[in-house]
Amino acid sequence: MCTHNKQTWHYALFSAHIHRYLPALSWGEHAALYQRWRVYHQPQPFHAALHWDTSLLADLKLGAPQILVLFHLGMHAFLPQVLADEGIQFDLLLDRKVFARHQTLFAAQQTARQEQGACYRFLMSDDPQVLLKARSAIQAGRHLLIFGDGNSGTSDQIDKKVKISFLANDLFVRKGIGLLSGLLGASILPISHRTVAGKQQLLRGTAIGQLPNEKREFYIQRSMQLLYDFLSSQIRDEPWRWECWGYLHKLNCYQIEAPQQGELDPASESNISIVLGGRNGIFNRECFCCLFM
Repeated sequence: MCTHNKQTWHYALFSAHIHRYLPALSWGEHAALYQRWRVYHQPQPFHAALHWDTSLLADLKLGAPQILVLFHLGMHAFLPQVLADEGIQFDLLLDRKVFARHQTLFAAQQTARQEQGACYRFLMSDDPQVLLKARSAIQAGRHLLIFGDGNSGTSDQIDKKVKISFLANDLFVRKGIGLLSGLLGASILPISHRTVAGKQQLLRGTAIGQLPNEKREFYIQRSMQLLYDFLSSQIRDEPWRWECWGYLHKLNCYQIEAPQQGELDPASESNISIVLGGRNGIFNRECFCCLFM
């Protein structure tokens, strides 16, 4: 195990996030978990020969179009191609910066799908016409494919988000998926994956739809809670699978009150030494605050 990582800002924040949402894990377990998380999320080339069991999603080829929601759980970068290879037609909604980083790969996938006679569009989350384009996809019988825990979509302001329960704490999440579902009349289907006997198996959660006479704001709250309940079920016992532990602070998804002077215990195990910008300091992983020497 590489113990030097324990003095990095990245490790300190990772550990703070783990403690906030999975406090039953002891501080001593965080370093090994961090190493496992780093290894698990190393970039991997796409293996066309890798066997994927997509049997649980077979009805998506014929059923009503839905909003298919993925999460950053390790093999997520491959799932759009896996779904497309299975003949499941969808438009992919994503962040423009993500599209720019992987434009060559996306273009190749789009060309391959078009040669097979399938429509395969990319919708940018910051496009003023994204709602109209999403509606046209649903009307044409195509699904929408969205990353539910991504950093794009509706407002990043915390007061524009919805507050939900997540593992052992709360989380403020974007409401775009629930809003899209209500406006388009399309149900939400969370999708994950797991390794079974050396093979990758796609999993599906329970479809989420608006109830008769359910007010939109209630449905948005309920649908986002159910989506993250599904995510919780995937990572509660295997937290290294979720990529977002390393950058939750960038998603503006929690609020922590700064401690009052004298409230911090200098001997607390939650304190950790860090080196940030060449400066030595102490970071408190419960209060998310730093003291520099």
